[in-house]
Amino acid sequence: MQTIQSSLPGTRGTYGFFREALEPDGFTLANWDYNAGYLDKKLDEAGMVFLRIPVQVQEGELDSEDAWLELGTPFVLKHVYREGIESDVGYYSAVASAAMNQFQEPVDKDAAVDEHWMRKAEAMVRELERRFA
Repeated sequence: MQTIQSSLPGTRGTYGFFREALEPDGFTLANWDYNAGYLDKKLDEAGMVFLRIPVQVQEGELDSEDAWLELGTPFVLKHVYREGIESDVGYYSAVASAAMNQFQEPVDKDAAVDEHWMRKAEAMVRELERRFA
Protein backbone atom coordinates (compact mmCIF):
# COMPACT_ATOMS: atom_id res chain seq x y z
CA MET A 1 0.00 0.00 0.00
CA GLN A 2 1.31 3.43 -0.96
CA THR A 3 -0.47 6.61 0.11
CA ILE A 4 -0.87 9.62 -2.16
CA GLN A 5 -0.54 13.06 -0.59
CA SER A 6 -3.38 15.28 -1.74
CA SER A 7 -5.96 17.83 -0.69
CA LEU A 8 -8.76 15.20 -0.77
CA PRO A 9 -8.65 14.23 2.93
CA GLY A 10 -11.30 16.18 4.78
CA THR A 11 -13.39 16.80 1.64
CA ARG A 12 -17.05 16.39 2.53
CA GLY A 13 -20.15 15.68 0.47
CA THR A 14 -23.09 13.35 0.26
CA TYR A 15 -22.73 9.76 -0.86
CA GLY A 16 -24.98 10.66 -3.81
CA PHE A 17 -22.64 13.49 -4.83
CA PHE A 18 -19.50 11.32 -4.66
CA ARG A 19 -21.21 8.39 -6.39
CA GLU A 20 -22.43 10.60 -9.23
CA ALA A 21 -19.03 12.29 -9.56
CA LEU A 22 -16.93 9.10 -9.42
CA GLU A 23 -18.99 6.29 -10.99
CA PRO A 24 -18.31 7.49 -14.58
CA ASP A 25 -14.58 7.10 -13.83
CA GLY A 26 -15.10 3.52 -12.70
CA PHE A 27 -15.16 4.01 -8.92
CA THR A 28 -17.35 1.69 -6.87
CA LEU A 29 -18.19 1.47 -3.19
CA ALA A 30 -16.24 -1.44 -1.65
CA ASN A 31 -15.58 -3.07 1.71
CA TRP A 32 -18.13 -0.95 3.46
CA ASP A 33 -20.38 -1.01 6.45
CA TYR A 34 -22.78 1.71 7.53
CA ASN A 35 -20.03 3.87 9.06
CA ALA A 36 -17.08 3.60 6.68
CA GLY A 37 -15.88 2.13 3.42
CA TYR A 38 -13.77 2.75 0.34
CA LEU A 39 -14.32 4.22 -3.09
CA ASP A 40 -12.29 1.89 -5.31
CA LYS A 41 -11.11 2.11 -8.89
CA LYS A 42 -9.39 -0.77 -10.65
CA LEU A 43 -6.25 0.50 -12.31
CA ASP A 44 -5.45 -2.68 -14.24
CA GLU A 45 -7.58 -5.01 -16.33
CA ALA A 46 -6.87 -8.00 -14.09
CA GLY A 47 -8.34 -6.20 -11.06
CA MET A 48 -5.22 -6.53 -8.93
CA VAL A 49 -4.22 -2.87 -8.56
CA PHE A 50 -6.64 -0.36 -7.02
CA LEU A 51 -6.81 3.32 -6.27
CA ARG A 52 -8.68 3.39 -2.97
CA ILE A 53 -10.18 6.43 -1.24
CA PRO A 54 -11.39 5.81 2.32
CA VAL A 55 -14.72 7.38 3.30
CA GLN A 56 -16.03 7.95 6.82
CA VAL A 57 -19.72 8.61 7.47
CA GLN A 58 -20.34 11.90 9.25
CA GLU A 59 -24.13 11.65 9.24
CA GLY A 60 -26.54 8.96 8.07
CA GLU A 61 -25.81 5.50 6.69
CA LEU A 62 -23.29 4.93 3.91
CA ASP A 63 -25.63 3.36 1.35
CA SER A 64 -28.04 6.29 1.62
CA GLU A 65 -27.84 8.99 -1.07
CA ASP A 66 -28.06 11.77 1.53
CA ALA A 67 -25.45 10.36 3.94
CA TRP A 68 -22.67 12.89 4.57
CA LEU A 69 -19.17 11.49 4.03
CA GLU A 70 -15.63 12.69 4.57
CA LEU A 71 -12.82 11.49 2.32
CA GLY A 72 -9.58 10.10 3.73
CA THR A 73 -6.07 9.79 2.30
CA PRO A 74 -6.05 7.99 -1.08
CA PHE A 75 -3.74 5.03 -1.56
CA VAL A 76 -2.80 2.42 -4.14
CA LEU A 77 -3.16 -1.22 -3.22
CA LYS A 78 -2.02 -4.31 -5.11
CA HIS A 79 -3.33 -7.83 -4.52
CA VAL A 80 -1.45 -10.90 -5.76
CA TYR A 81 -3.51 -14.04 -6.35
CA ARG A 82 -2.40 -17.63 -6.75
CA GLU A 83 -2.28 -18.64 -10.41
CA GLY A 84 -3.06 -22.00 -11.97
CA ILE A 85 -4.49 -25.09 -10.32
CA GLU A 86 -3.05 -27.38 -7.71
CA SER A 87 -0.91 -30.04 -9.39
CA ASP A 88 -1.19 -32.69 -6.67
CA VAL A 89 -4.96 -33.17 -6.92
CA GLY A 90 -6.99 -34.94 -9.56
CA TYR A 91 -8.97 -33.10 -12.23
CA TYR A 92 -12.35 -33.42 -10.50
CA SER A 93 -10.90 -32.31 -7.16
CA ALA A 94 -9.32 -29.28 -8.85
CA VAL A 95 -12.62 -28.36 -10.53
CA ALA A 96 -14.52 -28.76 -7.24
CA SER A 97 -11.87 -26.73 -5.43
CA ALA A 98 -12.04 -23.97 -8.06
CA ALA A 99 -15.83 -23.87 -7.81
CA MET A 100 -15.67 -23.63 -4.03
CA ASN A 101 -12.83 -21.04 -4.01
CA GLN A 102 -13.69 -18.80 -6.93
CA PHE A 103 -13.47 -15.82 -4.58
CA GLN A 104 -10.13 -16.76 -3.09
CA GLU A 105 -8.20 -14.57 -0.72
CA PRO A 106 -5.14 -12.87 -2.21
CA VAL A 107 -1.79 -14.56 -1.55
CA ASP A 108 -0.43 -11.06 -0.84
CA LYS A 109 -2.97 -8.36 0.05
CA ASP A 110 -0.32 -5.62 0.08
CA ALA A 111 2.20 -6.33 -2.68
CA ALA A 112 4.69 -3.75 -3.94
CA VAL A 113 3.14 -1.28 -6.39
CA ASP A 114 4.89 -0.60 -9.69
CA GLU A 115 5.76 3.04 -10.43
CA HIS A 116 3.54 2.93 -13.55
CA TRP A 117 0.45 2.39 -11.39
CA MET A 118 1.51 5.06 -8.90
CA ARG A 119 1.82 7.65 -11.70
CA LYS A 120 -1.59 6.66 -13.08
CA ALA A 121 -3.21 6.88 -9.62
CA GLU A 122 -1.52 10.22 -8.81
CA ALA A 123 -2.79 11.72 -12.08
CA MET A 124 -6.30 10.55 -11.24
CA VAL A 125 -6.08 12.03 -7.73
CA ARG A 126 -4.90 15.37 -9.17
CA GLU A 127 -7.95 15.37 -11.46
CA LEU A 128 -10.23 14.67 -8.49
CA GLU A 129 -8.59 17.52 -6.56
CA ARG A 130 -9.45 19.89 -9.42
CA ARG A 131 -13.01 18.58 -9.55
CA PHE A 132 -13.66 18.86 -5.83
CA ALA A 133 -11.85 22.20 -5.27
